[in-house]
Amino acid sequence: MSDAPQDQTGSREDPLGSIRLDLYSGEQLYRQLHQALRAAILSGAYSEGGILPSENELRDRLSIARTTVRNAMALLERDGLVRKERGRGTIVTHRPVTHSVWNFGSFSDLARSKGLRPVTRVLGHRIEDGTLILTRARGLDDGSRVTWMNLDTSWLPLALYPGIERYDFAALSLYEVLRRDYDRHPARSELSLRVVPPSALLSEVFGEDPAIAGYLCASGEVLDAEGREVERTSIVYSPRVEMNFSTRWGQNPAPQGIGEK
Repeated sequence: MSDAPQDQTGSREDPLGSIRLDLYSGEQLYRQLHQALRAAILSGAYSEGGILPSENELRDRLSIARTTVRNAMALLERDGLVRKERGRGTIVTHRPVTHSVWNFGSFSDLARSKGLRPVTRVLGHRIEDGTLILTRARGLDDGSRVTWMNLDTSWLPLALYPGIERYDFAALSLYEVLRRDYDRHPARSELSLRVVPPSALLSEVFGEDPAIAGYLCASGEVLDAEGREVERTSIVYSPRVEMNFSTRWGQNPAPQGIGEK
């Protein structure tokens, strides 16, 4: 069997079939195409090593100009989601992070998988501009003490989730409620990482430690399989949380202006 990546455009579920470009939306077509292909890659419709449809196929299938396709592909390359290889086409390079402590999976499920009891303290519960802003400290109870692992804030539009402000999220899992009562199923997340400085709230949750100069924070959106927003989120991690990363160096040369380190 060949190890070469297979062109996925011939699969029974054709990602191109769901792409709809709107000439009258006011947004440039190449940006619409970029967003649609980006969503298909991030959702796994085109996986790492897969080959995107050619420029000619995209042009013909979507009835758009080839320059529109090229501009969209350039944005995907800028995002680091694809690379072009002469003689092969446009290759998907995105590798999603899975089973990490910060992904969109239920914290309760994570705790139980480790044989621990999940504990939640609701620290903030308010409505602003039609959105429930829910702030919770999340911890693990080993039977003798609770270790606080993260502080997360969720922004939940009441238009999507009417009545959600009445739930007790100290006792209930947010994602279990969203799946069961609102038919909203988290499938992927798009998060950015940054360091946030210590604050009174973080010291209250994680304890005072003058040696801690900052905390890792992941923020962004959680989406369902169709790319619809489930929630906006911001998660600050305790220094006790161990982060494991793996990286792979490709064979492409470093971008211009970036030297060796």
